[in-house]
Amino acid sequence: MKLSFSEFTIDNEAAELQVNGNVFALDERNIALIQLLANHYPEHCSKQDCLDNIWVGTVVSDMSLSKLVSDTRKVFSKAGYSGPLIQTVHGRGYRLEHTLGKQLSKAQPAAKPTSTPQDQSPSAAPFVERRKRPTPISWWEVFAKVLVALLLVLGLLFQFWQGNDHQHEATDTTRDLNYSEPKAALGRVLWVDDHPENNLLEKAYLESKNVGVYTTVTSEEALMLLSMYNYQAIISDMGRHGDSLAGLKLLQAVRAAGYDTDFYLYTYVDSPGVSDAIFKSGGQAVVIDSDTLYQLVLAHF
Repeated sequence: MKLSFSEFTIDNEAAELQVNGNVFALDERNIALIQLLANHYPEHCSKQDCLDNIWVGTVVSDMSLSKLVSDTRKVFSKAGYSGPLIQTVHGRGYRLEHTLGKQLSKAQPAAKPTSTPQDQSPSAAPFVERRKRPTPISWWEVFAKVLVALLLVLGLLFQFWQGNDHQHEATDTTRDLNYSEPKAALGRVLWVDDHPENNLLEKAYLESKNVGVYTTVTSEEALMLLSMYNYQAIISDMGRHGDSLAGLKLLQAVRAAGYDTDFYLYTYVDSPGVSDAIFKSGGQAVVIDSDTLYQLVLAHF
């Protein structure tokens, strides 16, 4: 079975990628990922569905999926394909890029998404079904999973300790402040989001790189923290507490107060209008996927 697009073709049986007449070998997980996203298009495929269908019978973390997505993009780039491939749907999963999806829709009817590996037909995910046994989990995947869990537990313990220590002084606003700075931290990042639970994996990843991550849910407290501490970067969502432009307004307030700290808007969907507004107000970038966010933030350290 082949999955054909205008600029490349994937041969599932031969496990090959063909770009401009040249043939390159592909790992079956790279193919299974593209096939799964093609089956779900135009809908996104959730992270859990990706994990269940690509690593059948094997327990792996979200970091394994993020690495597979990143590796797949790199493989296609090295093969000579520079167009869009996989879209990150922030906080939910991944989708085949619309340019490819439209070609797929014209070429053949999309298969219905499946929710469990047991319900999946051989044609829907050929490389998942033909595997004899699950691939053993590697030591680095175990280490990454344990590290994330440990960081989350330590973060919760630290929050609990800080809450008890300052319970008589804290107000309703300052109780939402969460800060975590690893020993010998390289610097600090201020993260403003009214739903910090959506960014736990990204926060844990940055902390694993010795970056202190301070989170708050309000723009007012973010400005107060900027007046008290030095931060190498600010990360903010766009809509907050019913204000759909809260992130943009925070950026404008930060610049009006005289702070030149690099500002990144981390959101679900980018558009020319949003990017123009951020750039004109002095922001550095609008980011929709975690890999790009890591590259931009870690460049400061």
